[in-house]
Amino acid sequence: MQKELAASLADDDALLALMLRDAAMQSEMYRPGAYWSRKTRNTTSQIRRQGIGDFRGASSSIGLSFTDSAHVDVRFDLWGGLRTALRVLLTSVFPLNTLFDAQVSLTRSHEAEVRRLRSLVLGSSPRALEIAQRYRIPPSLLGGCLDQVAIGGQRIATYYLNLLHQHDVVARTCPFTGISSMLEIGGGFGAHVHCLVENYPGLRKIAYLDIPPNLYVGTQYLRAMYGASVRDYRQTRGLARIEFSKDDDLEILAIAPWQIERLHVSVDLLYNAHSFVEMPEQVIANYAQRAAALPGFDRTQVVMLTYNNFDTRTTLHPERLPGFFPAKAFARTDFPMLDGSFGVISFVSQRDGAAARASQAAGRQS
Repeated sequence: MQKELAASLADDDALLALMLRDAAMQSEMYRPGAYWSRKTRNTTSQIRRQGIGDFRGASSSIGLSFTDSAHVDVRFDLWGGLRTALRVLLTSVFPLNTLFDAQVSLTRSHEAEVRRLRSLVLGSSPRALEIAQRYRIPPSLLGGCLDQVAIGGQRIATYYLNLLHQHDVVARTCPFTGISSMLEIGGGFGAHVHCLVENYPGLRKIAYLDIPPNLYVGTQYLRAMYGASVRDYRQTRGLARIEFSKDDDLEILAIAPWQIERLHVSVDLLYNAHSFVEMPEQVIANYAQRAAALPGFDRTQVVMLTYNNFDTRTTLHPERLPGFFPAKAFARTDFPMLDGSFGVISFVSQRDGAAARASQAAGRQS
C-alpha cells in the first residue's frame, strides 16, 4: 500500500482552463452531446470550487456518471442560472438549509450501510476472490474512494473489482497478453488504464481520450501514479501529428476528442466501455471513421461494452454498435457485473468472421 499512501492528486488550474477554452471553440462533433453537456458543466464548476482531491468521495458530485463517487446530496448538481439560486437557497437560507442538511445526513447513513453490507457480500464472493488472486489489483482508493471491499487484508475499490471482472470476461476472446498499444475512447478517470498497465507489462503505449473536464480528472489521476509517463493536453496541443515515442518506455497520451484528427499511431486495441451509447450517432461514426484511418487498423482488435439497462430515449441501442465498424465481425457476450449493479453487453471483434457473426446474431450467456 506504500504507493497509494505516497500518491496524491494535484490541481492544475491552468491545464483545466486551457482544455476548456479550446473545447469551447470546437464543432459540435467534439463537444459533449445532450447526455453529457449538463454533467460536464457541473463537474467543471465543482472542480473550480474545491479541486479534485475528493472527487470519488461524498463532498461533491464531480465524478457523477464517470467515477464511483458517493452521490447523496443533489444540491451539488444545481449549477447555472436559476439552479444556482436554488442551490444557494437550499444550502444557506434557514430553515430550508437545516431541513435539507438533516435529510442528507440521514441519507448518508443509509448509503454508508448499503456500502458496508455490499462490502461484506463481495468480500466473501468466490468470484471476487478469484479476481483478486488472478490479477494484480493496484492501490485503488486515491481520490477519496468510499466504496471499498476488504479481501485478504487489502482494501480494494469495488470499482476496480468490477473493472477487472469485466476485463476477465473480455480477455477470454481478446488476448491482452499480446497487446503493446491501445486507444481508449471514453477513458473516464483512468482506472481502466491503471488496471491494464499494472497487469500487462508489455502494454507500453496508450492513447487515452475523453471530453474535458473528465479528461482533466483522468490526467491528474494517472499522473499521480505514473508521473512524467503521462503526456497531457498541454504537451500535445500544438503538435500537427501526435505519435508515440519510438522507445519502449511507458507512455500515456491524454488527448481531447478533437485531437483524434491528428493522432497518428498504430494500436493493437481500440476500447470503449459504456460511453459510445451515450454519444450522438454522428459522433460515434466520426470516432469510428478516424480510428479506421489509423495505420494498420485492419489488424486492430475492437472492444465495445455497454450496460443492458439502456434507455433508447437517451442512449443508442447497443445492438447498433457493431455497425459502426462494418469491416469487423464481432462476438457478443452478455454477463452480469460483479456486484450485480447491472448487466454488461460486450462486442469483441474476431479474426474468425463467420463464427463471430453467428455469435453476434445469437448472443451468448456467460
